[in-house]
Amino acid sequence: MTTKTAVQFRKTQATSHLFDRLKQCRRCSRYSCLWDDRCLSCEAEDSRSAVPEQAGAVLKHRRQTGMLAVGAIGALAFLLARNAEQMILSVVGAALLLALYIFLHKRYEPILYRRTLGRLLLQDQQKIREGLLLDIDDAEADLRAEDFKTAYEKFREIGYFIQDDSIKILKVYCLNKFILRSDMDLELSSLLPNRFDKDVVEYMHEIGKVRPQLITREVLDYVMKYRGMIERLPEGRDVLTATAGAALRVKSNLHAYRSLLLDHAQELPKERLLRLCRLLAEQPDADPELTQKARDAVKLKYDFDPEFQGIL
Repeated sequence: MTTKTAVQFRKTQATSHLFDRLKQCRRCSRYSCLWDDRCLSCEAEDSRSAVPEQAGAVLKHRRQTGMLAVGAIGALAFLLARNAEQMILSVVGAALLLALYIFLHKRYEPILYRRTLGRLLLQDQQKIREGLLLDIDDAEADLRAEDFKTAYEKFREIGYFIQDDSIKILKVYCLNKFILRSDMDLELSSLLPNRFDKDVVEYMHEIGKVRPQLITREVLDYVMKYRGMIERLPEGRDVLTATAGAALRVKSNLHAYRSLLLDHAQELPKERLLRLCRLLAEQPDADPELTQKARDAVKLKYDFDPEFQGIL
């Protein structure tokens, strides 16, 4: 049996935009979504800055270039002046033009900033992709070293940008090495691949014990799609039962996942069976077969329990 370890994940940063997770090395321009201050490409220390900072630096440079251009025009006009009056006019005109330039730049700075940021991200798409691939290599090195916690934390950051099955399955592989707790920052629907994977089902089994609220409609649909394959696994029936119980959070799921509820009504824990009975009692004639299944489950396990008396 695989030994699982207790871990405490580092907190992932909440950001308003995806690009806020990127950093760029000021020395080699390599992008990364990881937290390490050392650049994985040129190995420079403390050389990385956030993409918004880079965009701000570019905008500042352009503003300074524009101011120099205005100043140069004013100086040229001053040099070409033929008399004192023209000299004064050139200085005053340059000052007014510079003031107008600064005013307009400040007024439209948010628009200019967004445009600069958009252009930076667009022109650096290939660099960003190459940087993320280096991040994947770094995370895989931790995986090979069996540092599963660090590997998962890195794959989690990479997963915000790359949502393919390989990253999802690597995250699940790491998560199955840990003792899961209800207070952990866990995920499930974002880990579902486009194919059946027994490691995902194993992880789903543990989630059903500690965070059943993570079993969302996407998870329910995944389970229904691969139900036959899941049932053949050692923990398969437990997963299907937990999924059936989670489906009862939404009343409309009585119809959508009826077959799952029919097969696993007798295995539902007390609280979930009670929920099923109350939902069925609202429309007792809507589904006689499922209602009878629920009655049979109550008679088998909770026949004398006062909480079930008089519901169905």
